[in-house]
Amino acid sequence: MDCSYVFEVVDGQESSHWSNDAQKMMGIIFVALVSSGAMRSTEEIPLWVVLSCHLSIALGTMSGGWRIVKTMGQKITKLRPFEGFSAETAGALTLFGTAIFGIPVSTTHTITGSIIGAGITKRLSAVKWKVTVDLVWSWIITIPITALFAAFIYWVTVTFLK
Repeated sequence: MDCSYVFEVVDGQESSHWSNDAQKMMGIIFVALVSSGAMRSTEEIPLWVVLSCHLSIALGTMSGGWRIVKTMGQKITKLRPFEGFSAETAGALTLFGTAIFGIPVSTTHTITGSIIGAGITKRLSAVKWKVTVDLVWSWIITIPITALFAAFIYWVTVTFLK
């Protein structure tokens, strides 16, 4: 995968957010195109795939991202501006590093860890651990549920396409 698409410009600033998420989607679409015979594995990822991945993440963030922002900024711990800056900077640096080295990580997981770290600097009880544990459980449960859902979709597709 070409790393020239790793970083994007948002409001005139280079952003590491979405870099991993968009690349993961590009990889899935690329594998689908190669496995269907639409392109060879030695070809570059088409520009339309890159742009559609970034657009879909932007639209998703615009339509429902406010809920995530509210949870991250208010429900895990109350962040003051300096703590928010510290958490965001730590998260962004981590995401830049993982994007440069091609390590697929979740932006949300990374930022959550940074916010928890910023909250802990006040005191351990400043972090609402029930909210944090609920988030972690939702992440753990998401993997097997989506795997089963993907298997079901595959089975339906194969059954009806034969």
